[in-house]
Amino acid sequence: MARLLLDPGSLARQLRLNRLESALLLTGLSGLAGLVGLLVAGFEGLISAALAALLLLIVFPAPGGALFRHALGGIPLPEAAAPALHALARQLAARAGLGPPELYLLPMRELQAMAAGDAERPAIALTQGLLAALPPREVAAVIAHELAHVRHGDLQVMRLAAAAASLTRAMSMLGLISLALLLPAGIFAAPAPPWALLLLLLAPTLGDLLSLSLSRRREYLADAGAVELTGDPAGLAQALARLERLQGDDWERLAARGGPRWLRLFRTHPTIRERIARLAETVVVAPAPPPEAWRIAIAAPPRRFPHRLAQRWWL
Repeated sequence: MARLLLDPGSLARQLRLNRLESALLLTGLSGLAGLVGLLVAGFEGLISAALAALLLLIVFPAPGGALFRHALGGIPLPEAAAPALHALARQLAARAGLGPPELYLLPMRELQAMAAGDAERPAIALTQGLLAALPPREVAAVIAHELAHVRHGDLQVMRLAAAAASLTRAMSMLGLISLALLLPAGIFAAPAPPWALLLLLLAPTLGDLLSLSLSRRREYLADAGAVELTGDPAGLAQALARLERLQGDDWERLAARGGPRWLRLFRTHPTIRERIARLAETVVVAPAPPPEAWRIAIAAPPRRFPHRLAQRWWL
Protein backbone atom coordinates (compact mmCIF):
# COMPACT_ATOMS: atom_id res chain seq x y z
CA MET A 1 0.00 0.00 0.00
CA ALA A 2 1.41 3.38 -1.03
CA ARG A 3 2.33 5.76 1.78
CA LEU A 4 3.71 9.26 2.09
CA LEU A 5 7.37 9.56 3.02
CA LEU A 6 9.53 12.56 3.77
CA ASP A 7 11.61 13.71 0.79
CA PRO A 8 14.84 15.11 2.28
CA GLY A 9 15.73 16.90 -0.95
CA SER A 10 12.40 18.72 -1.13
CA LEU A 11 12.61 19.59 2.54
CA ALA A 12 16.12 21.02 2.12
CA ARG A 13 14.99 23.13 -0.85
CA GLN A 14 12.03 24.48 1.09
CA LEU A 15 14.25 25.37 4.06
CA ARG A 16 16.63 27.27 1.75
CA LEU A 17 13.74 29.09 0.05
CA ASN A 18 12.13 30.10 3.32
CA ARG A 19 15.44 31.41 4.69
CA LEU A 20 16.08 33.39 1.50
CA GLU A 21 12.60 34.94 1.57
CA SER A 22 13.04 35.87 5.23
CA ALA A 23 16.45 37.44 4.58
CA LEU A 24 15.08 39.54 1.71
CA LEU A 25 12.12 40.75 3.75
CA LEU A 26 14.29 41.62 6.76
CA THR A 27 16.70 43.46 4.47
CA GLY A 28 13.82 45.39 2.93
CA LEU A 29 12.42 46.27 6.34
CA SER A 30 15.80 47.47 7.59
CA GLY A 31 16.38 49.41 4.38
CA LEU A 32 13.02 51.15 4.69
CA ALA A 33 13.78 52.18 8.27
CA GLY A 34 17.19 53.45 7.19
CA LEU A 35 15.80 55.44 4.27
CA VAL A 36 13.14 57.15 6.37
CA GLY A 37 15.63 57.82 9.17
CA LEU A 38 18.13 59.29 6.72
CA LEU A 39 15.47 61.51 5.20
CA VAL A 40 14.25 62.83 8.54
CA ALA A 41 17.29 62.93 10.81
CA GLY A 42 20.27 62.75 8.48
CA PHE A 43 23.13 60.30 8.77
CA GLU A 44 24.06 61.21 12.36
CA GLY A 45 20.47 60.99 13.56
CA LEU A 46 19.97 57.67 11.81
CA ILE A 47 23.06 56.16 13.43
CA SER A 48 21.98 57.44 16.85
CA ALA A 49 18.50 55.95 16.49
CA ALA A 50 19.87 52.63 15.24
CA LEU A 51 22.32 52.40 18.12
CA ALA A 52 19.55 53.18 20.62
CA ALA A 53 17.34 50.45 19.15
CA LEU A 54 20.23 47.97 19.19
CA LEU A 55 21.00 48.85 22.81
CA LEU A 56 17.39 48.17 23.80
CA LEU A 57 17.52 44.76 22.10
CA ILE A 58 20.70 43.89 23.98
CA VAL A 59 19.63 45.21 27.38
CA PHE A 60 16.18 43.61 27.20
CA PRO A 61 16.67 40.06 25.90
CA ALA A 62 13.88 37.92 24.48
CA PRO A 63 11.45 36.92 27.26
CA GLY A 64 11.52 33.33 28.46
CA GLY A 65 9.15 31.29 30.56
CA ALA A 66 8.39 34.30 32.77
CA LEU A 67 6.31 35.64 29.89
CA PHE A 68 3.95 32.67 30.18
CA ARG A 69 3.70 32.93 33.96
CA HIS A 70 3.15 36.66 34.32
CA ALA A 71 1.40 37.62 31.09
CA LEU A 72 -0.72 34.54 30.39
CA GLY A 73 -1.16 32.88 33.78
CA GLY A 74 0.80 29.83 32.71
CA ILE A 75 1.53 27.04 35.17
CA PRO A 76 4.94 25.30 35.08
CA LEU A 77 4.21 21.69 34.22
CA PRO A 78 6.18 19.33 36.53
CA GLU A 79 7.78 16.33 34.91
CA ALA A 80 6.05 14.05 37.44
CA ALA A 81 2.69 15.22 36.09
CA ALA A 82 3.44 14.40 32.45
CA PRO A 83 6.67 12.41 32.07
CA ALA A 84 5.84 11.29 28.55
CA LEU A 85 5.28 14.84 27.38
CA HIS A 86 8.55 15.97 28.95
CA ALA A 87 10.42 13.04 27.41
CA LEU A 88 9.01 13.88 23.99
CA ALA A 89 9.94 17.55 24.30
CA ARG A 90 13.47 16.72 25.45
CA GLN A 91 13.99 14.31 22.58
CA LEU A 92 12.82 16.82 19.98
CA ALA A 93 14.90 19.58 21.58
CA ALA A 94 17.98 17.36 21.51
CA ARG A 95 17.46 16.73 17.80
CA ALA A 96 17.25 20.49 17.32
CA GLY A 97 20.44 21.10 19.31
CA LEU A 98 18.56 22.96 22.05
CA GLY A 99 18.64 22.69 25.81
CA PRO A 100 15.91 20.85 27.73
CA PRO A 101 12.72 22.89 27.31
CA GLU A 102 10.56 24.19 30.12
CA LEU A 103 6.91 23.22 29.66
CA TYR A 104 4.00 25.41 30.70
CA LEU A 105 0.30 24.70 30.78
CA LEU A 106 -2.01 27.58 29.90
CA PRO A 107 -5.49 27.25 31.44
CA MET A 108 -7.29 28.22 28.25
CA ARG A 109 -9.87 26.51 26.07
CA GLU A 110 -8.32 27.90 22.88
CA LEU A 111 -6.12 25.53 20.87
CA GLN A 112 -2.76 27.30 20.95
CA ALA A 113 0.94 26.74 21.48
CA MET A 114 3.78 29.23 21.71
CA ALA A 115 7.52 29.41 22.26
CA ALA A 116 9.80 31.69 24.26
CA GLY A 117 13.38 31.76 25.52
CA ASP A 118 16.55 30.94 23.64
CA ALA A 119 18.57 27.94 22.51
CA GLU A 120 19.92 27.25 26.00
CA ARG A 121 16.62 27.58 27.85
CA PRO A 122 13.69 27.20 25.48
CA ALA A 123 10.17 27.35 26.87
CA ILE A 124 7.04 25.90 25.31
CA ALA A 125 3.49 26.70 26.42
CA LEU A 126 0.51 24.52 25.51
CA THR A 127 -3.10 25.26 26.32
CA GLN A 128 -5.46 22.83 27.99
CA GLY A 129 -7.65 22.97 24.91
CA LEU A 130 -4.79 21.91 22.64
CA LEU A 131 -3.76 18.96 24.79
CA ALA A 132 -7.36 17.82 25.09
CA ALA A 133 -8.07 18.03 21.36
CA LEU A 134 -4.92 16.64 19.72
CA PRO A 135 -3.68 13.05 19.83
CA PRO A 136 -0.02 12.44 20.80
CA ARG A 137 1.29 12.29 17.24
CA GLU A 138 -0.10 15.74 16.48
CA VAL A 139 1.03 17.17 19.82
CA ALA A 140 4.55 16.03 18.88
CA ALA A 141 4.27 17.92 15.59
CA VAL A 142 3.09 21.08 17.35
CA ILE A 143 5.92 20.95 19.91
CA ALA A 144 8.42 20.40 17.08
CA HIS A 145 7.02 23.46 15.29
CA GLU A 146 7.52 25.63 18.38
CA LEU A 147 11.03 24.28 18.97
CA ALA A 148 11.85 25.03 15.33
CA HIS A 149 10.94 28.67 16.01
CA VAL A 150 13.54 28.72 18.80
CA ARG A 151 16.09 26.82 16.72
CA HIS A 152 15.79 29.26 13.82
CA GLY A 153 16.03 32.32 16.07
CA ASP A 154 12.55 33.49 15.10
CA LEU A 155 11.99 35.26 18.41
CA GLN A 156 15.08 37.38 17.85
CA VAL A 157 14.32 37.91 14.14
CA MET A 158 10.80 39.15 14.86
CA ARG A 159 12.06 41.42 17.66
CA LEU A 160 14.51 42.93 15.19
CA ALA A 161 11.71 43.33 12.64
CA ALA A 162 9.50 44.97 15.25
CA ALA A 163 12.32 47.36 16.16
CA ALA A 164 12.82 48.30 12.50
CA ALA A 165 9.07 48.83 12.01
CA SER A 166 8.87 50.94 15.19
CA LEU A 167 11.85 53.02 14.09
CA THR A 168 10.19 53.58 10.71
CA ARG A 169 6.96 54.64 12.37
CA ALA A 170 8.68 57.01 14.80
CA MET A 171 10.84 58.62 12.13
CA SER A 172 7.85 59.04 9.79
CA MET A 173 5.82 60.68 12.54
CA LEU A 174 8.73 62.99 13.38
CA GLY A 175 9.12 63.94 9.74
CA LEU A 176 5.40 64.69 9.28
CA ILE A 177 5.32 66.77 12.47
CA SER A 178 8.38 68.72 11.28
CA LEU A 179 6.71 69.40 7.93
CA ALA A 180 3.52 70.53 9.68
CA LEU A 181 5.47 72.94 11.87
CA LEU A 182 7.25 74.38 8.84
CA LEU A 183 4.05 75.04 6.88
CA PRO A 184 3.28 78.37 8.62
CA ALA A 185 6.64 79.66 7.43
CA GLY A 186 5.27 79.64 3.89
CA ILE A 187 7.73 80.70 1.24
CA PHE A 188 10.58 80.88 3.77
CA ALA A 189 10.57 77.09 4.17
CA ALA A 190 11.92 74.95 1.38
CA PRO A 191 9.05 72.75 0.15
CA ALA A 192 9.54 69.03 0.63
CA PRO A 193 9.65 67.02 -2.59
CA PRO A 194 6.46 65.04 -3.28
CA TRP A 195 8.23 61.68 -3.08
CA ALA A 196 9.50 62.48 0.43
CA LEU A 197 6.01 63.34 1.68
CA LEU A 198 4.60 60.20 0.06
CA LEU A 199 7.33 58.10 1.67
CA LEU A 200 6.63 59.54 5.12
CA LEU A 201 2.91 58.83 4.71
CA LEU A 202 3.23 55.28 3.42
CA ALA A 203 6.35 54.03 5.23
CA PRO A 204 4.63 52.98 8.52
CA THR A 205 2.05 50.86 6.69
CA LEU A 206 4.67 49.41 4.38
CA GLY A 207 6.87 48.55 7.37
CA ASP A 208 3.98 46.77 9.08
CA LEU A 209 3.17 44.82 5.92
CA LEU A 210 6.79 43.73 5.53
CA SER A 211 6.89 42.66 9.18
CA LEU A 212 3.68 40.63 8.80
CA SER A 213 4.98 39.02 5.62
CA LEU A 214 8.18 38.10 7.45
CA SER A 215 6.09 36.52 10.21
CA ARG A 216 4.24 34.38 7.66
CA ARG A 217 7.51 33.24 6.07
CA ARG A 218 8.91 32.26 9.47
CA GLU A 219 5.82 30.08 9.99
CA TYR A 220 6.60 28.20 6.79
CA LEU A 221 10.17 27.83 7.98
CA ALA A 222 9.01 26.50 11.37
CA ASP A 223 6.71 24.00 9.64
CA ALA A 224 9.61 22.70 7.56
CA GLY A 225 11.81 22.65 10.65
CA ALA A 226 9.19 20.62 12.53
CA VAL A 227 9.14 18.06 9.74
CA GLU A 228 12.93 17.98 9.87
CA LEU A 229 12.75 17.10 13.59
CA THR A 230 9.94 14.53 13.48
CA GLY A 231 10.28 13.09 9.98
CA ASP A 232 6.48 13.12 9.96
CA PRO A 233 4.94 15.75 7.63
CA ALA A 234 1.57 13.98 7.75
CA GLY A 235 1.42 14.41 11.53
CA LEU A 236 1.79 18.19 11.27
CA ALA A 237 -0.66 18.39 8.37
CA GLN A 238 -3.22 16.45 10.38
CA ALA A 239 -2.68 18.72 13.40
CA LEU A 240 -3.21 21.83 11.27
CA ALA A 241 -6.34 20.38 9.67
CA ARG A 242 -7.73 19.45 13.09
CA LEU A 243 -7.03 22.94 14.48
CA GLU A 244 -8.86 24.52 11.55
CA ARG A 245 -11.79 22.12 11.90
CA LEU A 246 -12.18 22.63 15.66
CA GLN A 247 -11.24 26.27 16.02
CA GLY A 248 -11.68 27.78 12.59
CA ASP A 249 -10.02 30.83 11.12
CA ASP A 250 -11.55 34.30 11.53
CA TRP A 251 -9.78 35.62 8.43
CA GLU A 252 -11.05 32.73 6.30
CA ARG A 253 -14.59 33.18 7.62
CA LEU A 254 -14.39 36.84 6.63
CA ALA A 255 -13.15 35.87 3.15
CA ALA A 256 -16.01 33.35 2.81
CA ARG A 257 -18.48 36.19 3.46
CA GLY A 258 -17.06 38.16 0.57
CA GLY A 259 -14.29 40.04 2.35
CA PRO A 260 -11.54 41.50 0.14
CA ARG A 261 -8.57 39.23 -0.54
CA TRP A 262 -6.05 41.99 0.23
CA LEU A 263 -6.91 41.62 3.92
CA ARG A 264 -4.70 38.52 3.86
CA LEU A 265 -1.75 40.89 3.81
CA PHE A 266 -2.50 41.64 7.47
CA ARG A 267 -2.32 38.00 8.64
CA THR A 268 0.48 36.95 11.00
CA HIS A 269 0.19 33.30 9.83
CA PRO A 270 -0.42 31.78 6.41
CA THR A 271 -3.76 30.07 5.90
CA ILE A 272 -4.00 26.43 6.96
CA ARG A 273 -4.50 25.40 3.36
CA GLU A 274 -1.35 27.20 2.30
CA ARG A 275 0.66 25.56 5.09
CA ILE A 276 -0.64 22.09 4.27
CA ALA A 277 0.13 22.67 0.59
CA ARG A 278 3.72 23.57 1.50
CA LEU A 279 3.98 20.42 3.62
CA ALA A 280 2.74 18.35 0.68
CA GLU A 281 5.81 19.48 -1.25
CA THR A 282 8.08 17.71 1.26
CA VAL A 283 6.67 14.20 0.74
CA VAL A 284 6.89 11.49 -1.89
CA VAL A 285 4.75 8.42 -2.46
CA ALA A 286 6.49 5.16 -1.54
CA PRO A 287 5.35 1.60 -0.76
CA ALA A 288 7.16 1.30 2.58
CA PRO A 289 5.49 2.58 5.78
CA PRO A 290 7.14 5.68 7.25
CA PRO A 291 9.02 5.48 10.54
CA GLU A 292 6.91 6.86 13.37
CA ALA A 293 9.60 9.19 14.66
CA TRP A 294 7.21 10.88 17.04
CA ARG A 295 6.52 7.78 19.14
CA ILE A 296 8.53 7.14 22.32
CA ALA A 297 8.33 3.80 24.09
CA ILE A 298 7.93 4.87 27.70
CA ALA A 299 5.42 4.21 30.43
CA ALA A 300 2.20 6.21 30.45
CA PRO A 301 2.09 9.15 32.90
CA PRO A 302 -0.52 9.65 35.59
CA ARG A 303 -3.86 10.57 34.14
CA ARG A 304 -4.30 13.87 35.95
CA PHE A 305 -2.14 16.94 36.24
CA PRO A 306 -1.68 18.58 39.64
CA HIS A 307 -3.20 21.96 40.43
CA ARG A 308 -6.62 20.30 40.14
CA LEU A 309 -6.64 20.70 36.37
CA ALA A 310 -8.84 18.12 34.76
CA GLN A 311 -6.51 17.64 31.83
CA ARG A 312 -5.07 14.35 30.60
CA TRP A 313 -2.29 13.57 28.17
CA TRP A 314 -0.75 10.22 27.32
CA LEU A 315 1.40 8.45 24.75
